[in-house]
Amino acid sequence: MKVSDSTPIAGPDRAPAPQASTSSAGAAAAQGARDRVSVDASKGAESSITSARRTSGTDRAARLQKLEASVRSGTYAPDPGRVAEQILSDAEVDARLQAMMSR
Repeated sequence: MKVSDSTPIAGPDRAPAPQASTSSAGAAAAQGARDRVSVDASKGAESSITSARRTSGTDRAARLQKLEASVRSGTYAPDPGRVAEQILSDAEVDARLQAMMSR
């Protein structure tokens, strides 16, 4: 098979290069006018994440203490159906990962 079309592959669209300027301050100002980054919106998310971590940490610690106390006293009785479901779910995930890795 012979290929006779030699059209070059087009690259991604790029913004036009800034005009050359005699002043480096003018070039920096032109560059600064195009690119802007703001992190103001992330401040609220950061505080929400911090408070959620604090709350979940204390809840988890309390649950672990309660679980430890029930195990030590011999009153801990896990739900066999829930344990079986988790084992099957883990096995399914493992099987899917193995199938993906063997491709």
